[in-house]
Amino acid sequence: MVERYETSLLLLCLFSFSVLVLASSPCPLTGLPLVRNISEIPQDNYGRAGLSHMTVAGSLLHGLKEVEVWLQTFSPGTYTPIHRHSCEEVFVVLKGSGTLYLASDSHGKYPGKPQEHFIFTNSTFHIPVNDVHQLWNTNEHEDLQVLVIISRPPVKLFAYEDWSMPHTAAQMKFPYYWDEQCYKESPKDEL
Repeated sequence: MVERYETSLLLLCLFSFSVLVLASSPCPLTGLPLVRNISEIPQDNYGRAGLSHMTVAGSLLHGLKEVEVWLQTFSPGTYTPIHRHSCEEVFVVLKGSGTLYLASDSHGKYPGKPQEHFIFTNSTFHIPVNDVHQLWNTNEHEDLQVLVIISRPPVKLFAYEDWSMPHTAAQMKFPYYWDEQCYKESPKDEL
């Protein structure tokens, strides 16, 4: 009887230790709980002053296959890099206003001059696959907060120095900053 109790106690300790290790890992979840408190989700700026990024539901972090959801806040004057990716992207502006720059010539040699689109609280917009774009908080007085939904995660981003940079010279960033800790390369075939 004492042996069974000690074995049960040992198993309980091992389980508790495993839960503690997983909870302290940067990639703790293998799925999403049905209900979560958004204020308890970790956020970071990933070395980009003025940005707050939160992965609400992710592929590498939570195991989603088809979509990923982010909550991003940009302080006044901050912006994304000029970039493109091979996924669709939908934005919902929750707070603030700003400017979307979108160059729709993904089939030419370079993005070209972008069109400017004013965005504002309760507006929504989508970015087609491979269209080069940039989002700026051009509001001097208020943060810009957006909910972002992307298809085909995790995102593989191609960054541009300016709008006249050729598509072939864009620098690929994969995994992207918020996916780096959870990304595991597939084992390579030894043959």
